[in-house]
Amino acid sequence: MKAAVFTEQKRLVVEEVPDPAPEPDEIVMRVSYCAICGSDLHRYAYGMMSPGTIMGHEFSGVVVATGKTVTGWKIGDRATRCGGRIDPGRDLPNLPPRYSAKERGFLGMKPGAYAEYLATSAEKVMPIPEGVSDLESSLVEPLTVAVHAVRASKLKLGDTAAIVGAGPIGLLAQQCVRRAGATQVYVSETNPARRKVAEILGAQAVFHPGRTDVVKEIVKRTGIGADVAFECAGARPTLQQAFELVRMGGQVVVVALAWEPVDCLPVEWVGREVELKSCYAHLNSEWPISMGLLARGEVQTKPLISKVIGLEQLDETFQELLNPENQLVQVVVKCN
Repeated sequence: MKAAVFTEQKRLVVEEVPDPAPEPDEIVMRVSYCAICGSDLHRYAYGMMSPGTIMGHEFSGVVVATGKTVTGWKIGDRATRCGGRIDPGRDLPNLPPRYSAKERGFLGMKPGAYAEYLATSAEKVMPIPEGVSDLESSLVEPLTVAVHAVRASKLKLGDTAAIVGAGPIGLLAQQCVRRAGATQVYVSETNPARRKVAEILGAQAVFHPGRTDVVKEIVKRTGIGADVAFECAGARPTLQQAFELVRMGGQVVVVALAWEPVDCLPVEWVGREVELKSCYAHLNSEWPISMGLLARGEVQTKPLISKVIGLEQLDETFQELLNPENQLVQVVVKCN
């Protein structure tokens, strides 16, 4: 089969690799789509993987083979990634106590979905319901990150929310805070393509932080500041902006993974007793919630998808996405 293989820092090459065979508890999927994730881009840019790695974890496809012990799946079923078996009352991520999100690039990774076929644990996929396309389903993972961030926050019915950074997760969080009861949603984003999508999705106002003092503007419009800010950018100034734009006793939820030092001046916000909440990835129980949002049409993915590419275009697209001037929001790879 064909797969996009990481060969060295900032280099992916499409190669012929062996077709996967399922372990007893695995299924093999013919990959329909795999969305490009920011974490893949970071590992590509910083060389955080071993040569020979196949990335890609936001996938959808069709079951073509099952392992000996697999039940509940048959050839021809449509499936997409999920977190795994839901264990009520014990749903926190199973991570080492001192786990760093950055170190995942050094951990051993099974071959991912930037390929024609993928072998994965049968417990780590869920069915795609009728009415939800394979293309939409490839974005259920970033949607679940947004769902987790909103559910982990203190956002309440009638609150005002701010989204700092309108990448795919920020734009999905923008929609989730509306579903959670926010009556006003303000968005800050430098990229014009992403600002346009935020407007299409119904933001109260969308600001360019290089042209507008976002903190002053949100405070002026709300009178006191936003109730909750979701930091989805991970850029140098954005964490500090998020702290400053929330009200007395407000909350900042850090969603983005900043890979370089960021600005932070606590004296500007500790006097208001602003709360910091960090959140990472998702809980297993939140994947069905995300799929339900898609199935009911309560979250839109189509406005986010800038283009669909083939495996052969993956390396040049990663290069394009690393350019701060790019006009892309979400790119999805059609793998077959």
